[in-house]
Amino acid sequence: MSRNIYDIDPAGNVLCTYTGGESQDTTLRASRTKNPRLQALLHAFLPAGYPHSVTPDYLPYQTYDSLQAFFSSITSLLANRAVLEGLGVGDSSSSPTGALILKIAGDTISRIATILFAHRMGTAIEPECKFYRFLADLLNDSAQLLDLLTPALPYFPKLGVIVSAGVLRSLCGVAANASKASLSAHFALRGNLAELNAKEASQETVVSLLGILVGSLVVKVVQDRGVVWALMVGLLGVHLLMNYWAVRAVRCRTLNRQRATVVVRGWLEWGRVLGPEEVARMESILQLPSLMGLLGMGWVFGGGTRGGRGGSGKGGFGFGKMTSKSGEYTGYCEFGTYGDVKALAAPAWKGGGYHRYEFETDGYFMGICHRGGNFIMRIALKEEHGKPMSDTSASASTASANSPLEAWFDAVSHAYHFDSALKDGLESHYENEVPLLGYTSEEQKGTVFAALAAAGWDLETNALETRSPVRVRVGDGRKVPIPSEKDILRQPQVSKKD
Repeated sequence: MSRNIYDIDPAGNVLCTYTGGESQDTTLRASRTKNPRLQALLHAFLPAGYPHSVTPDYLPYQTYDSLQAFFSSITSLLANRAVLEGLGVGDSSSSPTGALILKIAGDTISRIATILFAHRMGTAIEPECKFYRFLADLLNDSAQLLDLLTPALPYFPKLGVIVSAGVLRSLCGVAANASKASLSAHFALRGNLAELNAKEASQETVVSLLGILVGSLVVKVVQDRGVVWALMVGLLGVHLLMNYWAVRAVRCRTLNRQRATVVVRGWLEWGRVLGPEEVARMESILQLPSLMGLLGMGWVFGGGTRGGRGGSGKGGFGFGKMTSKSGEYTGYCEFGTYGDVKALAAPAWKGGGYHRYEFETDGYFMGICHRGGNFIMRIALKEEHGKPMSDTSASASTASANSPLEAWFDAVSHAYHFDSALKDGLESHYENEVPLLGYTSEEQKGTVFAALAAAGWDLETNALETRSPVRVRVGDGRKVPIPSEKDILRQPQVSKKD
């Protein structure tokens, strides 16, 4: 009895069909599957096993990302031409030494900025990769607009513009590379991260070449500065729109501060757990408070105003932004140290008129400071003995008291009930009214955590803390050794006697 044997690829497509060859008297015949030329061409740019080897949001993201790379290639040529003109190319009266000094100054400052930005924001990029991916192109486009100014400026203002553009590009490089790495890890499903990055580089190469060809024609045809500015603004607008749609298409499975807030609020209001796809449609990509925080002005947005957004919180939750059920009270929550909890009063509130409350649970210290319709919350997590600090995951079935997710769950729940809690004062509320408000019990949290895992959320990755984790050790300040696996195996096993 004859049978057919097939070679298949990771996606299940038949590559070759074998018939015969069961005995020495029959000949083995091999028939290779012929793919259309277009499909064979696509295989050179898509990961092996596509679409089963990547997440469903890979294709829309890569489509928009390729389009934004095309427009970015054209604007880069216009910006580079302006920089060359500013450096004196084509001008016999310009000094090569002066142009070299401008170049050296720009490169030096930009490299220093790269080191400082990576040190300051490195740990925040992965949890907020969608924001930083969009921010990277916003910074790059701003640098290109500065480049257009260089031909019209005298030497020293020109030096300041070139240095500023270099700093913006260095910030863009750090944010883009780190956020792309995080997004690639999100897309890869079968340990194909390296191949996925390689194929993405191939895609960008082809798209950039097309952009350079079109850009070369644009640079040759467009010479008037006014037309260049108008064209540049239009292309940069389309470029940012494509980038926005690209990050908007990503459905992250990790719970950062914004997504965790939306999920918990959804459960408090509707009694159900939202999935990654629903939350992706609700979360905000670019947030003004986050940009101000990068500039050291985040205290300006330390709280909201009365009448802020409430309800389900669509678009109303920033990285750490929280609101009460009605939206009457708005504010922010952050993880920090025990000192942050004790010294909670915000600089803008030192004039008085604010109220503070601090309390302690088995897993953390929490401080709340409010004045009027604004509030600030700080959480300091306690050290969990016998567990490395890097292990901050939450179990899919039980809520660990020391996990960031549990603490954030409680913070969102507190903020949700502030309409009642802040009416007569926090201390009176937490001492007398909490049992009557239906706050979430530990058993309910375990049920919610299990539902989160079932909905597709990744509870093993800590995306809530955007700085290096700090834990509070209560009691002895000496370092508690964490037993390794070898130490556990070496411990003598004591048998229980009957």
